Amino acid sequence: MRLDKLPFTPNRLKKSKRLGCGRACGHGETSTRGNKGGNARSGYSTPHNFSGIPWYRKFPKRGFNNSNFKKLYHVVNLGLLDSVLPADFSAIVDRKVLSDLKLIDEDNLPIKVLGNGEWKRSLSFQVDKVSEGAKAKIEAVGGKVLSV
Repeated sequence: MRLDKLPFTPNRLKKSKRLGCGRACGHGETSTRGNKGGNARSGYSTPHNFSGIPWYRKFPKRGFNNSNFKKLYHVVNLGLLDSVLPADFSAIVDRKVLSDLKLIDEDNLPIKVLGNGEWKRSLSFQVDKVSEGAKAKIEAVGGKVLSV
């Protein structure tokens, strides 16, 4: 390609803005950067998401938050428990048994049994909470739910 054959593009020959050449040119003194601040300094640029105030301070801090008061449970489903328990197990299902089977951690959170899965054993449960569906399945096969 030859230099005299370059296609015409508008503003191709426009001179660049010459900064700092005195007040008469219109780009002197602060060189079109305004007065002071980060934008007047060399090397500074604002982040692309900058809006002058952090986003978390734009939202009102009000209303009720239940996270301080919510009750956490270890959840155990009947189907999982049935698959993990040995076939000859006949004792009461309690915190010690569930922690030995690695279904719950050793911390002191209450235990809740849920009714997902099938249950065909006549066992007694001694846990903090049992859902209505789980209680119906346990009692349907002759088991008991003992209160803690």
